[in-house]
Formats: sequence, structure tokens, C-alpha cells
Amino acid sequence: MYAPIDLQTPLVAQGMGILLAIIGAAVLAHGLWRRKRYRTHADDQDARYAGPDRARDATREIMAGIGVLILGVAALVFAAFESQASDRAIQDNVTAKYGVESVLGKEWRGNALNADVTMPDGTVHQDVLITFEESGEPQISRDLTEAPE
Repeated sequence: MYAPIDLQTPLVAQGMGILLAIIGAAVLAHGLWRRKRYRTHADDQDARYAGPDRARDATREIMAGIGVLILGVAALVFAAFESQASDRAIQDNVTAKYGVESVLGKEWRGNALNADVTMPDGTVHQDVLITFEESGEPQISRDLTEAPE
């Protein structure tokens, strides 16, 4: 009856996306720097940069950096969509059980959401603690039929 709420996947995807994007940007910047250096000193036989495949190697590094950067951005986009899906599931579940108009989440404490809840008549209950069962069923300990204090 209630939509399951996945709180972990968006956070893990966001963390991995940030990490991959930083790594990809660093590898890409290093590859571009190497390619520029190789083109500038094309005739140098410095042992550190010697070898016929050095330009191709820099291009491989650039492609690897671009690939990892794309993976990072994709993980961040996935995290954003999953977070929106979780927010919709929270809204739908609380509306289905308690008939509220909207739920504005403030902060999480484990599986409990501290939120402002707006009723259909416009009454706003602030700092309502909503816990979620594994099935997605919300539990509010406060009586929402009374006027807020």
C-alpha cells in the first residue's frame, strides 16, 4: 500500500558521483597538461618524457579522465532523480495515511524526518517527527487534528 522509501541509494550515489567527478577532472587536467607539454617540447629527448607513444599516452589519459568525469556526473544526476523519487514517496505516503496537503522536510534523524506538515485547511504543524517503517508506512506521534501550539 505504501511506496518503499530508499534513503541510502541517493546518498551513496551522490558521494560516489562527487568522488568520481573530482578524480575525473584531476586526471583530465593532468592529461591536458601532459599533451600541452609534449607538443611544446616535441623534439626534446628528456628521459622523463621520451618515447614515441607519449602523445598517444596523453590522449588515453584525457579519454580516461573524460570517461570517469562522465560517470561522476551520471551518478550525480542519478542521485538527484532518486532523491526526488524518495521525496515524492514520502509526500504520497504521508498524504495517503494522514490526508495532509504537504510535507516540508527539515532534517533526518535515522529513519525519522523532522518536518513541517500543512493540513488541507492551511494549518501548519511545525517540527513534526515522522518515522517510517520498512514498508514505507509513516508514523506521526503528534495529533494533527488539534490546532498547533
